[in-house]
Amino acid sequence: MKRNLWKIGVFCMTLLTFTACDQDEALQDVNPSNTNNLLAEDGCDVINFENVSEDGYVAQVNSMHGWGPVMVENTARNSNGEMEGGNRAMLFNTEAPTGDDDDLYTTDWGKALIIQELGIENEPNDNRWGGEMLLTFPEAVTLESMKVLDIDEYEDNSWVYLYDGAGNELYKVMLQPLGNNSKQTVDLGNTEGVMMLKVVLAGNDGYVGSGAIDDIMFCVSPVTPPTYEDKGCTRTQGYWKNHADPKKKQYDTTWDNYLNKTFYNSGMNYLAVLNTSPKGDAYIILAHQYIAAELNVASGASIPQDVLAAWNAATAYFKGETSPSRSELLAWAELLDDYNNGIVGPGHCD
Repeated sequence: MKRNLWKIGVFCMTLLTFTACDQDEALQDVNPSNTNNLLAEDGCDVINFENVSEDGYVAQVNSMHGWGPVMVENTARNSNGEMEGGNRAMLFNTEAPTGDDDDLYTTDWGKALIIQELGIENEPNDNRWGGEMLLTFPEAVTLESMKVLDIDEYEDNSWVYLYDGAGNELYKVMLQPLGNNSKQTVDLGNTEGVMMLKVVLAGNDGYVGSGAIDDIMFCVSPVTPPTYEDKGCTRTQGYWKNHADPKKKQYDTTWDNYLNKTFYNSGMNYLAVLNTSPKGDAYIILAHQYIAAELNVASGASIPQDVLAAWNAATAYFKGETSPSRSELLAWAELLDDYNNGIVGPGHCD
């Protein structure tokens, strides 16, 4: 494991009720298309990454028997502890290590999933400062276990989170800091109804968190969709704009993970976008409601399915994946505005 030589303080990982967000963004499209329903006869399979090329970044994978696609998005943390945009998911051949990653050597694991190191593009090399891995399944699965490689002693704030399609946390387990080149099989509790798996690689002593994952064991079986239940409460964009200064008493700590986070391809951080006057710009109008909704979810508010659908559509737009009309953007903004104002969803905090 590569120790960070530029540690600048204690890294405190805030555990969100959704995903993250973010990063990566926590609210992802949970119904990717082109599902291939190939599975083993018992409905169970493994994602072992052996049928994926090691060349370039990976956006989706299939299981050993061809089931999928499972969408993949890995986000890297830089030496200052900030998450940087862009998918850094890459496959690493553990039997023939590249870069300076001899600590990922095995004799029998084959390929494993890593977060590619920032600043290195020409060969697989895991990011020394850690980050997040997010896998989104095309339908609900039961997760049994997975293998994890090289969680060092100082990477003692590394976790696995499982979520359903509404973003509710179903299960979490801490990765054991067993040392350099260590191997562990993580019990995922035979958790049913999983749509998203998030792996957070981090440590409490500086910005660290390299490592790799492999052999995700899962089964597909009919699962009763979770019943939506109101929890938490929501606040408007005005509240979030006026509670974003850490120097003031009314500061809301939900902002901790967002003050320095860049809002997609805008070139601005979240607060700068929120402080930008729309002047009729549908992008900014939608972004204001989107950011408020993300902060509401991060602070513990539940989100109903129709609002989540608008969120997912807006996420794809902000990522540059779609080109919706102005009327569509404003319709999504209106629904998110209703959510933030408590007209729909769990209700306003006041």
